[in-house]
Amino acid sequence: MTVDQIKEHIQKASIVDKFIYINLSVFVVAFILNTFAFLNANQSNFIINYFALNKNSSEFLYKPYTFITYGFLHVGFIHILFNLITLYFLGNLFLNFFSSKKFITYYILGSIFGGILFILSYQYFPVFKNSNGVLLGASAGISALLVGLATLTPNYEINLRFIGYVKIWILTAIYITLTVVLIPNGNAGGQISHIGGAITGFILTKYFANNSFIKKNYKSKSNLKTVYKAKEKSDDFGMSAHQKKIIKQRKIDSILDKISKSGYESLNKEERDFLTNANHN
Repeated sequence: MTVDQIKEHIQKASIVDKFIYINLSVFVVAFILNTFAFLNANQSNFIINYFALNKNSSEFLYKPYTFITYGFLHVGFIHILFNLITLYFLGNLFLNFFSSKKFITYYILGSIFGGILFILSYQYFPVFKNSNGVLLGASAGISALLVGLATLTPNYEINLRFIGYVKIWILTAIYITLTVVLIPNGNAGGQISHIGGAITGFILTKYFANNSFIKKNYKSKSNLKTVYKAKEKSDDFGMSAHQKKIIKQRKIDSILDKISKSGYESLNKEERDFLTNANHN
């Protein structure tokens, strides 16, 4: 594969794939630098020192960018493998209901607020007194994606091998419970950042639900009563833009109702395409 082909592939890749490529690239660079540091009997790592989020205020105050960069940084193979597999499947599912821009918003803000909760925990919880800590990994951003999706479509079912179909709200509840349980059992700061990301995902979905076509309460639909202005411009079929908007919204509500009752897989191709197009408009 030539350089031009690689560039073309990256340009055409989905936002999920691009984020995976960024995480992988940073991991490779960090691994190489860590190897050189080891060979030179130097335990420090340039990437970790400058791009991981440090709990010390003297560090993050002059490196505020680390609230974002840590979310793309991994140093362990198992760590990045698990995170990127999760990001791939969850991210592509997320794009069935949200736009690429919202994917970026959830991931970045989830990382930022996960980092803020991490910093606050080290400042105010006595258990962290006199302890050192740095935060890295995509988990907080992924937590925002998961909880955001579960908040929108709690009854969506995921087919798990050897288990069968499980509703996403159940998987999310298990994830949150394990996160809380694991706080005293190692990597407490990291687990707390997951909670920050989860809270972010919930708040963002609630916000978008009230400010876009997404309707969180599928079963509560008000009867629309619209007064049309006499001079409102109509199309060739005698429908005004406002009328078309109402019809479109009703169709979206009907599709979301179907998802809440039977899961996303119950939609036909026309319904999936309609929902995707509506989401990106």
